[in-house]
Amino acid sequence: MNYLVIDLEMCKVPKNYRGKNYKYASEIIQVGAVLLDEEYKEIGTLCQYVHPEFGILDYFITNLTGIEKGQIKNAPKLKDALIHMADWLGEREYKVFAWSKSDYWQLDHEIKSKKLNDEKLDELMKPERWVDYQEIFGKKYNFEQAVGLQEALMLCDIEPDGRMHDGLDDAWNTARLIEKLEKNPNYKLIYRERQEQEDSQPLKVRLGELFEGLNLQLG
Repeated sequence: MNYLVIDLEMCKVPKNYRGKNYKYASEIIQVGAVLLDEEYKEIGTLCQYVHPEFGILDYFITNLTGIEKGQIKNAPKLKDALIHMADWLGEREYKVFAWSKSDYWQLDHEIKSKKLNDEKLDELMKPERWVDYQEIFGKKYNFEQAVGLQEALMLCDIEPDGRMHDGLDDAWNTARLIEKLEKNPNYKLIYRERQEQEDSQPLKVRLGELFEGLNLQLG
């Protein structure tokens, strides 16, 4: 079994560009992927820019992701990019890991709304193939709210490589986190380990020290 760690970057679709053919607020402009073997070691990476059909790359997204208009202007459309990724995977059996369900839903929305019919896409989008590692992380460490990737890396003592919000770099950092936690199922997050150490320290304060420095006045 192989593991495909995937991360998508998107641009905005203005309201006046949305209609019957496409009604969503975002559109994919980059697909980053890291392929891991059965031991969670990297065996390949793939970075593809995607030409949006409805969305606009504005200053905010360029500043956030580093993606320039020139990188997506002549890039393949989503169907070609996804089929290329499927061909890259070959005949492997694989699971898809993503940080949150949002990437799955974005792909699902675009494939259906753009009527991207292909057996290879059907195989990629089988729900049972996808794993929400953000959800796994939250349940493992009993977080009540979803934890962002950058915070999760910090909690696992992993220094991020590259640029946050770059599809390939985010996929790579997610893969590093997955490898660490899957190989060390009993791993304790940094701050919780420190807290446990502090809680286990015996109280050494004597009663007299509690009152030291207090100026008690008798009436």
